[in-house]
Amino acid sequence: MIEIQLLNEKCVKCGACASECPSGVLLRHGEKAMPEVADTANCIGCGHCVAICPTGALRHSLFAEEMVREVNRELLPSPEAVLELIRSRRSNRSMTACQVPEKVLQDMLEAARYAPTAENSRKVRVSVLRGADIRNVEDATMRFFLRLARILLHPLVRPFTRTFLKDLYKQAPALESFRRQWEKGERPSTCNATVLLAFTAPAGYDFGWQDCNLAYQNASLMAESHGISQVYMGFVQTACKLFGQKRTAKLLHLPQGHRLYALMGIGVPAFKYSRYTVR
Repeated sequence: MIEIQLLNEKCVKCGACASECPSGVLLRHGEKAMPEVADTANCIGCGHCVAICPTGALRHSLFAEEMVREVNRELLPSPEAVLELIRSRRSNRSMTACQVPEKVLQDMLEAARYAPTAENSRKVRVSVLRGADIRNVEDATMRFFLRLARILLHPLVRPFTRTFLKDLYKQAPALESFRRQWEKGERPSTCNATVLLAFTAPAGYDFGWQDCNLAYQNASLMAESHGISQVYMGFVQTACKLFGQKRTAKLLHLPQGHRLYALMGIGVPAFKYSRYTVR
């Protein structure tokens, strides 16, 4: 059971904890009154109350004192620095065979873990794939699309495809290029990434897509800050949708009962972009 305690000798009765509590666990009756703890069963464990208290007057059983840290504002980037990072970020698909440093990967996973989630549910999980697992994903994706293309681009079917499946028809030349690269041993659909990150949430969870892609964005920005390439694996995700949940879960080693909502490929870039274009 969650326990919340307010220390009378430290509380300055500012009411910030009560005003920020999203679940109504902390209440204040009157402008100068000390906040009161209501039903802690409604607490979602977001930690807003602990983080906003200016005097450290609040004790929460989910957050031991050593888990509560002061914000080091000297380390925070300026708005200009954040915007420059966002403007300069690109999907750099030219990745080398060099391994992503473990420190970088752990920073990315930590950044993903700190992404906001609906009602602080924190249901997002990130599966890490390397080596042979990535090759299996690549081969399954390429075989699937090449088989599909042979059917949909058959001379008897091509008029239908050109008329009703225009996007697929336009992708035919790119798929042919992918085929040549794949047959030479490259991994075009996964961009030769050395690590894949699969962002998942429980099947049936209403906010799986939103939560996973917020986590993806955090990890993506962290990768960019380290100078690491990151690419959204849309081609593979399209294949996974058509594979079905059972095959996708086995291929990507997803947690039991989880569904894939975002897939990132990362790697050490062969080169870095020195400019960005104004949009």
